[in-house]
Amino acid sequence: MNQHLHRTRWVLAVGVLAVALVAGCDRVKSELLAPQNPGLVDPSAVASPSAAYALRIGAIGRYKQVQAGESIWQMGGTLADEYKNADFEATRISADQRNTDPLTHNWNYGGVTQSRGFVRDAIAAMKTYMPDSGGVIGELYMELAFFEMTMADNYCSGIPLGHTVAGVQTNGAPLTIVQVYDSASAHLDTAIALSNGSDAGSVFVNRAARVFKARVLIAKDKANAPAAAALVAGVPTLYQYDMTFSASAGANGMWTLNNSVARVGVSDSFDIVGGQANVIRNALPFVSANDPRVPVQNGDLLTPKIPPEDGITRPFFLSNLYKGQFDPLVLASGVDARLYEAEAKLTAGDIAGMMTILNALRAAGPTIGIVKIPSLAPLGTPTDVNSATSLLFREKAFWTFGRGQRLPDLRRLIRQYGRTQDQVFPTGVFFKGGNYGTDVNFPVPTSEQTNPLFTSCLDRKA
Repeated sequence: MNQHLHRTRWVLAVGVLAVALVAGCDRVKSELLAPQNPGLVDPSAVASPSAAYALRIGAIGRYKQVQAGESIWQMGGTLADEYKNADFEATRISADQRNTDPLTHNWNYGGVTQSRGFVRDAIAAMKTYMPDSGGVIGELYMELAFFEMTMADNYCSGIPLGHTVAGVQTNGAPLTIVQVYDSASAHLDTAIALSNGSDAGSVFVNRAARVFKARVLIAKDKANAPAAAALVAGVPTLYQYDMTFSASAGANGMWTLNNSVARVGVSDSFDIVGGQANVIRNALPFVSANDPRVPVQNGDLLTPKIPPEDGITRPFFLSNLYKGQFDPLVLASGVDARLYEAEAKLTAGDIAGMMTILNALRAAGPTIGIVKIPSLAPLGTPTDVNSATSLLFREKAFWTFGRGQRLPDLRRLIRQYGRTQDQVFPTGVFFKGGNYGTDVNFPVPTSEQTNPLFTSCLDRKA
């Protein structure tokens, strides 16, 4: 376990530190690692193994785009039921209210799409100058798939996947979310094939790629759950592939937005409207459940106090999954693997089998990031499939809190399990005025309209 954690932190944290060291001694490499148009890299600038590897380090650092500032993990959790808005900014309030607008709701769409260009450039350079680095190249394909999966998880159908080859830009036509998942799936197949070596690094990458592949398979169709379970059967429960942080690599963006600037708080199944408790239909009690998988603190009870940025959103709760600004965030884990196995049992009608897996996971007391979860009491077995489905997704919500999985899971409950949006998403009176809307995803922003093939979302369905 320690070996697993150590290597991933070398990849994502020390790797980014290496970028700074390279930049200090080689101006050309520094320019390569600076912000760029996706794919627009002069081939002559990476005409050596060391330059190609530097480009690879910069690309791996792009994982952080999904949680930097008001980014897609934070805002996806706000559109769902993980986070509550605690500032005055209208676009962030409207995301919490499920009333989004393609003119104003970007949430780092550009950063995520641009990151695909960084990764593609790194893959091309590594294949040319370090072709024998199978596991390292496989990790880049896995990252490329991660960004595509993230886009399909959070945005409407109609996502273009453009790219640049040899300086020539190819605009992407709008794709359905299933087609975007298909692209991610193909890149994960490549990642798994390239990381099939027996060395520790390859094994480590291969496990993360299998977890992502299982997630993509289930996102496409719950009928794929048995295949997903088979893929991750060999992933240890204690395995983690982490996004790490440091003074040189930047702070944990989830910590910044919640624990530092206090712009979002951990949400609950109720809030305060007009001085009275208001039950939020469908929202999980992430605070009041007192579940150690989502440890929280009331900002008003700390010394010194940490009030919400708007001064009015109370009670205001901070997540203790990352109490420090450099605490890690989990990208893929053995916990995820067990949850996919549990869903495979559910889709096969084996509720007892699902509960065996869920209760074994509760008893195991794994670590989430750096937070050790104590053993949890077993749960009783539901008597019907509908109740079992609700229980599985509730357990998954607590195990994966704040990791970019809640919004796509709520969408799947609609798309795959036949529920309606008002049975799944927060519904009723909104605490900052009016009622919750009906949005179940984010629109592809109007900034994409520079692409002549794109006009707007194909639809806003789950």
